Amino acid sequence: MKNGCLSPSFHPFFITRLDPYPPKNPECCQLIGNAAGEQRNDTGLLWVQVFHNGYDGNDVSYRHGIIMKRGKDMSGNGKYDLKCNGCGTRVDGFASWFASKQKCPDCGINQADVIYAESSYKKILGELKTFPEVVESQWIYFDILPLIDRNNIISFGEGTIPIERWTFLETLARDGYGIDCRIYAHRNDLNRGTGTFKDLAGTVVASVLKENDEKNYVAASTGNTAVSYSKYLAAASIDMYGFIPLLSSTMQLASVGGYGQKVFQVKGDYARAKEAAHQFSDEKDYLLAAGNFDPMRIEAKKTMVYEWLRLLDDFPTVYIQALSGGTGPLAIEKAFRELEPFNVVDELPRQIMVQPSRCAPMAHAWDKAKAANFPEGWEKEYPIYQNPETAIATLSTGNPKTYPVISQFVKKTNGEIVAFDEDLLVDVARFIAMEAQVFIGPAAVVPAGGLIQSMAQGLVRNGDIILLNVGEGAGRAPDLVEKLVHETQSIDDPKECTLYDRNAARNAMWKRIADAFPKTS
Repeated sequence: MKNGCLSPSFHPFFITRLDPYPPKNPECCQLIGNAAGEQRNDTGLLWVQVFHNGYDGNDVSYRHGIIMKRGKDMSGNGKYDLKCNGCGTRVDGFASWFASKQKCPDCGINQADVIYAESSYKKILGELKTFPEVVESQWIYFDILPLIDRNNIISFGEGTIPIERWTFLETLARDGYGIDCRIYAHRNDLNRGTGTFKDLAGTVVASVLKENDEKNYVAASTGNTAVSYSKYLAAASIDMYGFIPLLSSTMQLASVGGYGQKVFQVKGDYARAKEAAHQFSDEKDYLLAAGNFDPMRIEAKKTMVYEWLRLLDDFPTVYIQALSGGTGPLAIEKAFRELEPFNVVDELPRQIMVQPSRCAPMAHAWDKAKAANFPEGWEKEYPIYQNPETAIATLSTGNPKTYPVISQFVKKTNGEIVAFDEDLLVDVARFIAMEAQVFIGPAAVVPAGGLIQSMAQGLVRNGDIILLNVGEGAGRAPDLVEKLVHETQSIDDPKECTLYDRNAARNAMWKRIADAFPKTS
C-alpha cells in the first residue's frame, strides 16, 4: 500500500500504529474510519493503523506499515519528538521520520531537532559531575538521546575518551606568538569503535535503526563514516551499502568489506558517490543516510558538549575541528540551544573550522565574504570543486551544501573558516608525534595545523581555553605513517652506527614549525 487515507480536515494527529506509548495530548487524538486490526478507544492503551476510504492519500506518508498524518502537535513514544526547523511540525519519533523519507511531512525540508522533556535535561545536568571520570560509553546520556529501549543499544564503548591538556602547544603559543592560553585535545582518535569521531554517530544510528526494525541502510561517505557505520550496523545485523569516492584509501575499502558489508567505489568524487547512493536507495527503497543534517548524527555528536561540561573545570572559549560537511558545529549549536534555558554556559565557543588547502571551498567562500564585509546574501555564495585533488580523502567535500548554515553559525560565534596548507601535513604530524607521543590521522592533523596557523594569524587570544577535536587516529591512514619515518641507517656492522641526539632533533623540529608558521599579526 503506497497511499493511506486519513481525513485532511482532521488536523491534530498522531502516528497510527501499534504503539504502547500513549499520546502526550490524548484530547487531540481520535480513531477515525475503519481500523486494520484491533480497535480501542482514545485512552492511549493501544493505537492501531487507521484507514478511511475516500480521502486523498497525499495527506499521509507510508513506510513499513506505518501511516503518518501531517499536523502541528504530535507526540506518542513517551520520550522525544522531532520538530521541523522550518515550519515547526512535530513528528513522533524516527519511525515516523523514516516514513516521511526523512523530511518534514508539511514543508518538505530535511532539518529537524529532536526534542525531549525538560526533566530529561535536568536529570542529565544533575548527574554530570557524579559520573566517574571513565564511563562505559556515551550512552550515559541515554535520557537525551533518541532511543526508547536500552536493549537496542549497539555500542563498542565509544565516547569513553580523555580530554588531555597539550602543554607543548601552550608553550608554542606563549614562546612563539606571545599568547597565554590553555589547550585541550579531545581524543576522538581513541574511540573504541573504529578510532574516529564518526563512532559517536555510528552507535546512535545503528541503535535507532535497530529499534525501528530497519534491515538495510545506504550511505555515501568520504571514508570514515562508511567504516564506522559498517561496523556498528554489522553488530545490529543490518546490511549496509557504502558508496565512497575513487580516491578513498584501500584501508577504508578493506574495513567496510571486512565487517561483512558491501562497498562500492564510485568512479568520481564524493558528490558523485552521493548521487549513486541516492539512486540506489530510491531503486531499492532502502533508507539512505541523511547527511550532515541527519538528526541522529547531530544528537550523537552533541554529547561532546556535555562531555566538556563533565570533564573540564572551565568551558572552552574556542573550538577547532577539521571541516568537511560540518555535523560537528551543527551538533554544538544544537547542544547550546538545549542548555540555554538552564544557564549552564554563558556563550558559544568561537568556531575555528579548518579545511585542507586543496579542498577548501568553504574557506575560500568565507575569505571572499569577509573581504567584502559580509554583504547581503554572502552565505549563499560558494564555489563548487569537481574532483578535488586533496591528499586527505576524508575531507574531500567539494560541493559544500551546508555552507549557508555553517558559515552563519561560525560568524555568530565570531569564529573563522581557514585553509591549512597540506604541504605542511607531515611536519605537523611529526611535531605532534614527537611532543605528545601520539600518531594521529591526516584529518586530525589538519585542525592541529590550523590551530598553529591561527596562533600565527592572531585568531587565538590571551586567556583562551581551546578545545581541539582530534578526530581520527593514524590507523585510518597508513600512507601518512610511512611518511613520518625519519632518516634510517642500514648497517652490516654495529660499528657503523652513528649516535643520535634527540634534543637536537627536537629543537630542529620546533624551528621547522616556527619557520612554517611565521607570526603575521
